[in-house]
Amino acid sequence: MTVSMLVERGQVISLISATAETFDAEDVGGEAIAECLGVKPPVSWPPEHNDPATRDWMRGLLADHPDEPGYVGWYMIAQNRLVGVCGFKGPPNIWGEVEIGYSVVEAEHRKGYGVEAAGLLMARAFRDPRVSLVTAETMPARIASQKVLARCGFTHVGGYFDPEQGQVMRFEVGRPG
Repeated sequence: MTVSMLVERGQVISLISATAETFDAEDVGGEAIAECLGVKPPVSWPPEHNDPATRDWMRGLLADHPDEPGYVGWYMIAQNRLVGVCGFKGPPNIWGEVEIGYSVVEAEHRKGYGVEAAGLLMARAFRDPRVSLVTAETMPARIASQKVLARCGFTHVGGYFDPEQGQVMRFEVGRPG
């Protein structure tokens, strides 16, 4: 089955959009998803926060928004190798907000992939005139994630307490200009 995938290219990484087919391959493992994407397999798979329940949730987003596949999951590719995932938690809401997330396999940490992926997602979002604000959430203990967001121009604007996750920090960046 051939499915058209969207691509966003950066200086070091490229992003390839997820499809139902890629989620199915990912359920098999790192080798299968790499083969589906036509890249080298990851050092390890999956990255943190990318479990079967997350993929099922993403499949639901794809089904609910078939005309907006760019607002779901993306795969991070560096040096023709799968290094992580990133994406949106759906298309813009009625206030023009989208939320992003990202996760890099541990062996590929501290190489700038998260920063570039977040930047590519932001640029993609702001090309859509409906988007006025990009948000992201992380936990207080996730210092590296906070640094990624700061390097991308996000501002910490508060947070909330989640009974399952504990304290959650919220970050935002508005449309430039």
